[in-house]
Amino acid sequence: MAEEDGYDEGEGGKICRFEIDPSELDEATHAEFVMLYQNSQDNIRFAKALQWKTVAGTLAIFVLLAIGGFHSGKLEIFLKILIFISVALSAGSIYALSILLAWQNTERQKLRMIVHEFSNLFHAVYRIKSRTEANVHRHILLSFMVATILLGNYVSASLLMSLMGK
Repeated sequence: MAEEDGYDEGEGGKICRFEIDPSELDEATHAEFVMLYQNSQDNIRFAKALQWKTVAGTLAIFVLLAIGGFHSGKLEIFLKILIFISVALSAGSIYALSILLAWQNTERQKLRMIVHEFSNLFHAVYRIKSRTEANVHRHILLSFMVATILLGNYVSASLLMSLMGK
């Protein structure tokens, strides 16, 4: 049974039903493009890992701020400073997440440029997940990260304000 994506279902799984056009790059340039492609993929993975570490680190600092508030002897000025630090940390963390997402988008632009130089089979495999779908997933995760930081800030600041008796 033929499918629209260029493959037929066979006994052993999917079988390619179109002719593969190899890359027109010479070997040295092809190797260079493969290296650039791998480098961009590694940078994207690194930026994603940094995003999650930013969220985890921010939440850990919120916990430390709350612990500091409990051991402050309820000095109002100290508690206000901790609340200010909590808000500033939230803003900085969200800004860092945005920068890391922008970096990932730059690396994806590089990938799209590189992909056009490879074979048509590489193009077909690369396009399995649509760009729109990938962007939706990315922004849902970013929204979750931002919401987590904002919720952590709210809990931390509320806890510190309750120590002030307000």
